[in-house]
Amino acid sequence: MISALINGIQLGNKSGTGRYSEELIKGLINLREDILIHLCSSIELGISSPKLKILSLPKEKTIANILLPIYIKSYLNKYKIDIVHHPSFYGPVSSHIPTIVTVHDLAFLENPSWFPIHISTFYKIMIPKSTSQAYFIIADSGFTATQITKHLSIPANRIRVIYLGVSDQFKPASQQEISKIREKYKLPSRYILYLGTLEPRKNIPNMLRGWEKAFPAIRTPIVLIGRKGWKIGEIDKTIKKSLYKEHIHLLGYVPDEDISVIMSGAELFIYLSLYEGFGLPPLEAMKCGTPVMVSNTGSLKEIFANRAILVEPTNIDSISENLVKVIDDDNLKHSLIANGLIYASSFTWEKTARETLQVYKNCLLLRKK
Repeated sequence: MISALINGIQLGNKSGTGRYSEELIKGLINLREDILIHLCSSIELGISSPKLKILSLPKEKTIANILLPIYIKSYLNKYKIDIVHHPSFYGPVSSHIPTIVTVHDLAFLENPSWFPIHISTFYKIMIPKSTSQAYFIIADSGFTATQITKHLSIPANRIRVIYLGVSDQFKPASQQEISKIREKYKLPSRYILYLGTLEPRKNIPNMLRGWEKAFPAIRTPIVLIGRKGWKIGEIDKTIKKSLYKEHIHLLGYVPDEDISVIMSGAELFIYLSLYEGFGLPPLEAMKCGTPVMVSNTGSLKEIFANRAILVEPTNIDSISENLVKVIDDDNLKHSLIANGLIYASSFTWEKTARETLQVYKNCLLLRKK
């Protein structure tokens, strides 16, 4: 049996790291493998399994983060632990128990101006410290793996690339479901959809400028789902200045159970981020039967080449022209939908969990040498 302690400090966080942590834990539990997970968490996961033991952290997240090293050290002393996994960038590394760290991206090093100074400074201290001492680093993509070598000087033989999965909740919705969700959120009959945090690296101003230029030809509103992050001044300014601002719908946070239906009802899912470590929302949209347009950079190019419409994210003319092309061409849309459904179905959390477990096993074999 493998006894793993997993740092669940990000559980409950609706962003990518929280989703990854939760889906990975569920996936590991569901494998037909002899594994016991000791999960350090501030919240209940809502899962009952003989393979899962909850190790409580303080409910208040800031306090939990501060006291995390103390709690993990005490649990390592109390329980027989073979391996420690930090699924969200950083965590305390034990000198006597092998540690694995998942690094999702290094945007804070690639372009610190995208982040508040206290966030980028914190990451600059914590992530190199954790990764330098870890046995293995898990990266979400080949692009992220190259970034880890570039910025953190981690040799390639200590990095393992494991793609993320798409939850089974993402599937094409019925017309009845779409009609109900459209009424619930007062959505237009046709719309282009963006989902993600509203923050600088998501490139929302350029996305909106490209959409605005295409609007006279496509007459299709745009819907934005996601919480407001940091440095959103330019986003707000772009929306206020838009000639078609009445056709920009800001929904803010939307519950998980509604997102797949909203995705299913969209004419197109657009995701023109300047930097991603993977790019899960476009895959989720694909699995809902929606055509996808993404940036031709970094991990998005890696994951979606020949599967979606790829555009230069800062080229307003290219964004506009491709929006018109997709919205007007039914044959292209049908091709993107059919191919996208097949492609997205190949990304499963079961596969992510199985490949992660193999890293655990390799780690333990390395320790024995």
